[in-house]
Amino acid sequence: MRNKLVMISGMLMFLQSMNAINPDDNNNSDTVSITTSKHALYAGAGYGSDMLYSGYSLSGNQPFYSMDLLYSYNRKWSLAFVTYNLDGKSPVVTFYDVALGYRHIFNSWFDVRGSLASYFTAKSAQEEYFGNFSYLSVSTGYDWRILYTRAIYSTTLNRSGGSYFQIKNSHYFSTPDFWDGNAFMDFNPAFNFVFGDRYKLYTTTTRTVIPGVGNVEQTMEEIDTSFGLMDFELSFPISFNYGNATLEAEPLFYYPVHKDPDFPSQKGLFFFVNLYFRIL
Repeated sequence: MRNKLVMISGMLMFLQSMNAINPDDNNNSDTVSITTSKHALYAGAGYGSDMLYSGYSLSGNQPFYSMDLLYSYNRKWSLAFVTYNLDGKSPVVTFYDVALGYRHIFNSWFDVRGSLASYFTAKSAQEEYFGNFSYLSVSTGYDWRILYTRAIYSTTLNRSGGSYFQIKNSHYFSTPDFWDGNAFMDFNPAFNFVFGDRYKLYTTTTRTVIPGVGNVEQTMEEIDTSFGLMDFELSFPISFNYGNATLEAEPLFYYPVHKDPDFPSQKGLFFFVNLYFRIL
């Protein structure tokens, strides 16, 4: 069961890390802000109403908090350190991750990205949630002008594996500067499909007649896998930018196509908020 949780949790946490690595990056390759500094360092904090991924609630339908430290070099290389706490749970740092990312923009309509991340869970929480593991992801994005499409392939780097394929479509737009040119707002509505290895636990019972003993029952559990559509997501991130600070709020409608009876999550509206401050 723990290996199963490792697979399904990796994609969610990876996507959170990649979103945090460059908080001032818009999805569209032609909307990257211009800066004269090659180095950027951010500190951030976040909150979410549930940790969701593909029909699963990894937090047991509980809210979570996050703290981020993010570094970017030349808008290509990124390093993120993120800690997570589940509301009302101990230890304070339930798990944390370290993610190294790379992004290359070929032109105004095409870019590629890659990321390698490692996740660590407090020993006291590993039995209930998941153990330590690493995660690899590569993606490419194409700007259609009216729509930006990103295709992401991810895999868990452990013995039992686990692969995911995500298609994200979004459209970025922003307001003109206001408050003496110090502030602006941007919007990035998106709809997202996630495909992956879906797991189902089967229990089989066999009866054997042993002379002198009688009927003996043996119960075996097996996990069956199939690759298919996991969930559909519709989100509307809104960011308020003022100077070196960015406040992002994201309502998200979540519809799980695949549900696991052991770790169910409900379809509906969820909410996430993040605050970032650029230190340098």
